[in-house]
Amino acid sequence: MFHTPIEPRLRISPSVAHLMAFVGKPLPFPADMDLCREQVPAAMDCDATRFAAQARKATSRNAFRPAFTTADWLTFSSFCIARRLPPAWRVLIPGQVDRTLRFVVEGSLWQESTRSARAIAKPATQLLPGAILGEDALFSDEPGDLDVRTSEGTLLLELSLPRQKELTAACPAIAFELLRAAGAVIAARGRACEGCDEFAMN
Repeated sequence: MFHTPIEPRLRISPSVAHLMAFVGKPLPFPADMDLCREQVPAAMDCDATRFAAQARKATSRNAFRPAFTTADWLTFSSFCIARRLPPAWRVLIPGQVDRTLRFVVEGSLWQESTRSARAIAKPATQLLPGAILGEDALFSDEPGDLDVRTSEGTLLLELSLPRQKELTAACPAIAFELLRAAGAVIAARGRACEGCDEFAMN
């Protein structure tokens, strides 16, 4: 077998040299997502920690309170996109499938169910900082029945379905805690509706 000689004047770039250093060694996998933490913008760090602080002091049953450490919040936020929305922006449209999870950092939204029994039984719900939006989509592929709009300028952290899958693959413990905390919100909502007519008819 013939080998092409390497021209001694050629220089290997630092990035290639770094990869060659791992030849014959198992490549490290960022199980703790250290790489993601390093790439999180400072503003995103602030948004995540502000959301966590708002959720801790919120009294709403829509408050999202996972057992995250500060490092977990930073990792979680690295999978999210921050979106600032103007007033009267329609976030969810009834009858459409939307698998994105949203977390209210600042501002407020109102949501109303289009199912007649629920719409008559209770007024629109206000979503304040610290709240999660779209938690039902974690457990169902069905079109939603909620009409959700911003009441004022609002900042959201959004976790799309593809990014949810990436989070589950890279950080299963954080993804499990996400499911547990979202399930707690759904359970709290169910307990609050135990006495309403909609449940009485079932």
